[in-house]
Amino acid sequence: MSKGKVVGAVIAVLAVGGVAAALVTSGNQATEVQLAEVTREDLNVIVAAAGQVQADTRVDLYPPTAGTLSSIEVTEGDRVTAGQVIATMDARPIEVQLAQAEAAYAGAVAQRDAIVKSAPGSSDVEAAQAAVNVAWTSYSLANLRYEAALAGAGAPSAGDIADAQAKVALAQTNAETAKAAYDNFYQTVYQPADPKTPELETTLAVLALTRDQSAANLLSAQQALAALLAAADNTAAIAAAQVARDQAYAAYLGAVAQRDALSRATSVGSALNSADAAIEAADAARALTGDTLSRTQIVAPIDGIVLFNSGAASLLSASGASASGGGPTVGSSVSPAAAPFAVVSLETLAFTANVDEADIVRVLPGMKTLVELDGLADVTFAAEVDRVGIESVLTPTGGTAFPVRLVFSAAGESVLLGMNGSAEIAVDTVEDVITMPVEALLEGDGGHYVFTVEDGRARRTEIKIGQLTDTRVEVRSGLAEGDQVIVSGVSDLADGDRVRTE
Repeated sequence: MSKGKVVGAVIAVLAVGGVAAALVTSGNQATEVQLAEVTREDLNVIVAAAGQVQADTRVDLYPPTAGTLSSIEVTEGDRVTAGQVIATMDARPIEVQLAQAEAAYAGAVAQRDAIVKSAPGSSDVEAAQAAVNVAWTSYSLANLRYEAALAGAGAPSAGDIADAQAKVALAQTNAETAKAAYDNFYQTVYQPADPKTPELETTLAVLALTRDQSAANLLSAQQALAALLAAADNTAAIAAAQVARDQAYAAYLGAVAQRDALSRATSVGSALNSADAAIEAADAARALTGDTLSRTQIVAPIDGIVLFNSGAASLLSASGASASGGGPTVGSSVSPAAAPFAVVSLETLAFTANVDEADIVRVLPGMKTLVELDGLADVTFAAEVDRVGIESVLTPTGGTAFPVRLVFSAAGESVLLGMNGSAEIAVDTVEDVITMPVEALLEGDGGHYVFTVEDGRARRTEIKIGQLTDTRVEVRSGLAEGDQVIVSGVSDLADGDRVRTE
């Protein structure tokens, strides 16, 4: 039977006596025993479970579109406030898309104006067909550019990068040689010389110039290599080419729809309806792109601590970019499919306790709880059951448990996510009952009994119990408040044994 740990709301245990000892007096053996008083109290029955601290409020921050990060304004672990800028995306590809959307909108408006001036005729249909042809040509070219981007067109080859790396290595060697020559001459020739002749000054100046030029050459080679490496990652180019292709195809479909509408139109009114629909669609596309551009700054939605999500690392590795610690860096590729950042609030925290399956039916939302953390041994947090999990988990020892989510406030304390600890969930309260220490309880002959002391002898007393816990036992009959029971060496006693207490 699983037993909950009991904390007595009012525990008054009177210990009388000392360490049990066997004494021989006048040829008779008496056992020294320890007594405890039977008390009346309220008992809080609890269920204990181990668990771990988690964030109660966590908001993942997703970019509005695919692209790259041009800046990161915070360091992981920084405390941020709502509205504070976390990072900024490269807005240039989105600006190009917005310009295209603006042009499409202007074209739709111009088309409507042309319809207003005259009813659709054969020339209008022919013009619409020409627009379809132009739109198809534009889409075909955009599709070719997209396929070229996928194939890596325009990106530096491995040979180009290897050549740039070799130049960096050579420039590094030259810079180190020039610096060593300058340092050697300065320390071994120039410094000891007295006086400093014009020849020495000239030689030192030439060596310094050579050293500085070599350092500048090294910097230039490093910058060239960095530019090639950046150009090798064409993820953003692919994304931009894909967007341009999709927009061109949408423009083609729009041109086809406009042509068909003109072909079917029998009056200016029907043509205007079609034009208005085209304008509405173009305006929606323009607004969507404008909204995306306005959200290139990723901002904190709440006050809290910023985290760098390692989930973005998969995008980085796919593009060949590097990331410190697996999180996002400047130049990282990001996508709405993965949140590179998150903000968590540490004001209110959650504690997930794994409660044994034998006790889980006793745990309900709203129950009061005490949480103790291994890293903060002197602090106890008042918590409350928020939610009881419906799917079991395996404990480290192979047992079956259910996750119970508790919430508590950690204001003023250095509580960190992932801290381990334990929770004591108050599942029941037995009010105003007679209790005794569990150490006094014995079981036999189908019942329960204790030993009391009468005239210097241990007397077996049958009792009936109620709530049985780790530290206290509810006594329903057989004892009264204030009675004394033996709590030491009870398993070695028999009815009538001589005992003594201090």
